[in-house]
Amino acid sequence: MSPAGYVAIDLGAQSGRVLLGVFDSTGLKLQEISRFPNSPIEIDGVLCWDGAALFAAAMKGLAAVVARGVDVAGVAVDTWGVDYGLIGEGGELIAPLRHYRAATPDVMRDARALVSEREAYARTGIDESPINTCFQLIRDRELGLLDQACTMLLTPDLWSFWLTGETGAERTIASTTGMLDRATGGWALDLIERWGIPSTILPTLQPSGTFVGQTQPAITNQLRASIPVFRTGAHDTASAFAAVVDSTRPTAVISCGTWALAGCLSVNAVLTEEGQDLGFTNEEGVDGRLLVMRNLSGTWLLDECLRAWAADASIADVTALRNTLIHGVRTDAADFDDVIDPGDSTLLQPGDMPERIRTLYSQVTGRSLPNDPTHIVALILRSLAIAFAQAIHGAARLTDQDLQGVVIIGGGSQIEPLVELTQRAVGLPVRRGPVEATGLGSVLVQSVAAGQFDSLDDARDAAIIWGNT
Repeated sequence: MSPAGYVAIDLGAQSGRVLLGVFDSTGLKLQEISRFPNSPIEIDGVLCWDGAALFAAAMKGLAAVVARGVDVAGVAVDTWGVDYGLIGEGGELIAPLRHYRAATPDVMRDARALVSEREAYARTGIDESPINTCFQLIRDRELGLLDQACTMLLTPDLWSFWLTGETGAERTIASTTGMLDRATGGWALDLIERWGIPSTILPTLQPSGTFVGQTQPAITNQLRASIPVFRTGAHDTASAFAAVVDSTRPTAVISCGTWALAGCLSVNAVLTEEGQDLGFTNEEGVDGRLLVMRNLSGTWLLDECLRAWAADASIADVTALRNTLIHGVRTDAADFDDVIDPGDSTLLQPGDMPERIRTLYSQVTGRSLPNDPTHIVALILRSLAIAFAQAIHGAARLTDQDLQGVVIIGGGSQIEPLVELTQRAVGLPVRRGPVEATGLGSVLVQSVAAGQFDSLDDARDAAIIWGNT
């Protein structure tokens, strides 16, 4: 029998991964067992997640781990924030798993008449966005979906339910909803009721690193093994932060995937008007500290542009095109005044992204941007770097911390010009963390929950799997 291992099921907006982490005398070996696409589907004209296909793909990866003879000491699921499923009394889904990009700004505007934007931020610390869970639930209430008895389970909690039959709301993912009261740590029931959302749909809050239960019989029979299921930092960003930030050294983090988040951990929440005006949000980390950060666009703009260019030119090898364009970006003469806001509302939806970027650039600068992929990619990377720098310096000031450096994690950490531009823009030492920081954080949290280590710091010290920590 191989050494005991921990499985991280890490779901991102573009793809899912099943990762196996095994500790041995040399540290932690983190191995990708399987990777599968996350391809949204349309149901009745509404963009949705294909939950059944994603779950089946993850179970295939988990079965592959068991088939290797690994003694699986735990499995945990993490995903993006805000989205959820509604399950009926019999455990069935009563509606499709809607995609956050199907959210409508009209609901957000209606909600302001019930709870002001300022009051909501001062209570929850969550930046207002149409994708927030609270606004999606208002939409579902208007559609009549909340009239029947049901429970709202955020995506990773839904998967834990499918694995074990147990419900709950892990705190890091629950903190993305815009419905947690920062003063009490519980659900903000009065705000929730004013929005017309029945509090009966809310599951019990549970901290990171708790045991959910053993896999239920159908899953156990399928895998031919009973596996303990834990709640890790169910919000992927919380798990990623847990992998690279210890409890002693103030460090900024940029987590750059499809979305990007930039900020730092803080003992205290930022609930001021300044924090709100600057777009900072307060989400929970796995150790009780808060992730004070800005939600930013990440590789989304680049990916959408590549999709458009590849379609126009019938390019088969999109990866080669991507690499060619990225490697052509100059970083030594970057003009950081020549940027756009990568999080501008006109860039949030799928579509002709190159043309949208050129239009926004013209509006911002009064100049035209050549309709050339090289110029557009360079603009995207410059704009991301300056957005990261603004977020990090803002977080440092708002939390009154002297940050010692920056670590970039996620797929964006592999874009060399982006790392170089970010270091120039931020003016602090920048290092690259592991690409699979989220999966690593999940394994670390599980190892503590299973009793192998006493603390996250101990587990992190034992891992030592990348060279520039």
